[in-house]
Amino acid sequence: MTLTDLTGIGPKTASALLKADITTLTDLLETYPRTYRAYQATTAKNAELGEYIVLQGQLSKPISKKTTRVTTQLATFTDDTGKITLRWFNLPYITRSVNPNATYQIKGKLDEFRGVKQIVSPELTKVEEGSELINQLVPIYRQMGSLKPWIFRTKIKKILELDTLPPDPLPAKIIKEYSLLDYTTALNTIHTPPTRTVLEGAIHRLSFQELYGLQLAALTKKHDKTKLTKPLKVNSLVVQQFISSLPFTLTNSQKKAINSILLDLESSTPMNRLLAGEVGSGKTIIAVVMALATHSAGHRTIVMAPTLILANQLHVAFTSLLTPLGLTTSLVTGSNKGSLDTDIVIGTHALLTKKVSNVGLTIIDEQHRFGVKQRDSLGLFSSHSLMMTATPIPRSLAQTLFSQLDITYLTELPSGRLPVKTFAVPETKRFDAYSWLKTEIEKGNQVFFVTPLIEQAEEQDQTPLKSLKDLEAKLKKTFPEQTIDIMHGKMKDQEKLAHMESFRSGLTQILVATSMIEVGLDVPAANIIVIENADRFGLATLHQLRGRVGRGGDQGYCLLFSETNTAKARERLKYFIRTREGDKLALFDLQERGPGEIFGSTQSGFFALKLASIYDQELLRDTYQAAKQSYEPC
Repeated sequence: MTLTDLTGIGPKTASALLKADITTLTDLLETYPRTYRAYQATTAKNAELGEYIVLQGQLSKPISKKTTRVTTQLATFTDDTGKITLRWFNLPYITRSVNPNATYQIKGKLDEFRGVKQIVSPELTKVEEGSELINQLVPIYRQMGSLKPWIFRTKIKKILELDTLPPDPLPAKIIKEYSLLDYTTALNTIHTPPTRTVLEGAIHRLSFQELYGLQLAALTKKHDKTKLTKPLKVNSLVVQQFISSLPFTLTNSQKKAINSILLDLESSTPMNRLLAGEVGSGKTIIAVVMALATHSAGHRTIVMAPTLILANQLHVAFTSLLTPLGLTTSLVTGSNKGSLDTDIVIGTHALLTKKVSNVGLTIIDEQHRFGVKQRDSLGLFSSHSLMMTATPIPRSLAQTLFSQLDITYLTELPSGRLPVKTFAVPETKRFDAYSWLKTEIEKGNQVFFVTPLIEQAEEQDQTPLKSLKDLEAKLKKTFPEQTIDIMHGKMKDQEKLAHMESFRSGLTQILVATSMIEVGLDVPAANIIVIENADRFGLATLHQLRGRVGRGGDQGYCLLFSETNTAKARERLKYFIRTREGDKLALFDLQERGPGEIFGSTQSGFFALKLASIYDQELLRDTYQAAKQSYEPC
């Protein structure tokens, strides 16, 4: 059975699923909820305003009321204790689908309109009279492109109702030894959890499965000694002359990294090295040096980046540094064909479909940002691979999870780079903060404003966050003399480039953006970043965002705004303010986060894991031992 065999999945939806890297039933089943909403079982009389509730009773026949802009559907819910108004907008089929003689369970958020209790856009489920009314955990899925969250909920439900589900990816002996749920039970539980306790068991089982697969792949690659390559004859004099000509001095970490990578290039064993360093630690200049070294050996270098903006930025950097030495560069993206015959070919995932000859080195920047299937295609170009990431990776974890990689750490920031000063700004001090920003902009500083990427809510009341465009409108009133621009992921690539170039050139003083700017953007004159709803970001993302400023040598500032007053949120931000190390922030996030609280890309780490975390040391140890059992014959 394929995806298109499911009711409601036509060519358009199938195409959207393909763009989201979902091509099979298993892919869809393993698209997990990003969180859950708890609905309290109650009655009309006892229901409290502002709470998410589930009720059971009868409905009146819905009626439609038309206005000039919207059609409203109204019905009355009734149980033994009282009545509640139900309201929908532009859903005329509701008037035909409701049976007044049937019993329904109603889920939604209780609010009040003109003194009357109501639920807007409630979810209806027809049940047998006398059915048990219990508390419910409802999965909330992430919007992916044009795919609405409800698509995942309804289609996954259809698959779970099938007689045959995909076979269990884990060996039976591993399931038994580690007391894991079977695959079918885990999938049913994570998509339709009866309780939080049972949900934790499903999350543990599926997290185990993810890490086990990575561990097994790592062991397999580690023991594959059959592949050899021709050593590159690097002209070390050319490399040293270039390093000496730089207007800055490399850190000791950078020098050690360069020496290690040069030895790899001159070996007959294919290099598979990860260059890991904090934001701003100088990974790009190392990549430039390696491209020059590869050219001196008579070979071409491919450089890949996950976004057009980052690819364009790398193209500018490589061109400015290496063109004076006679090297040629090109940019290859989905919208820019570019040449494949230059000394250095830089591009996005579009390069995966190209055939490039005489490649000596492939450099992959922000490798964790490529999808799983895209990553499987990486390494087709050459025998030597250098991957770069700013994702914090503690050394203790690298011993198992990254056993197939050689890892080089950049432990120093370039000379003169000042630590970014970070402040939590209460809402009462927003006006004062804006006054200070005006002063700084007048001095020539530029400012990033970042707001969360707001997904399409499943319910209308689910978007309390500041939207990018609303924030832009407010800032234009506050900063009438400044040029303000926006940038977000839904823009076309060329639009993003134009907006980014305007900001980089100084034509724009304030750039309002989503968290898409966290990866690799370098604007030396931007020394201030303001993060709205900071509590909604993972600490790793906040760390990346903070690293966007202060890159030109001047003092950088990070202002955190949050309207959340919970003690947990305040403690997270306090820890972020006083902590500079990315690995410590990642570990803190893991320790503070409860199972099922944060899913998906917000805590994905290097391998874009869906559930598991590379910082769960106990689970890493268990999966490593399980993988060894499976790989080594008894």
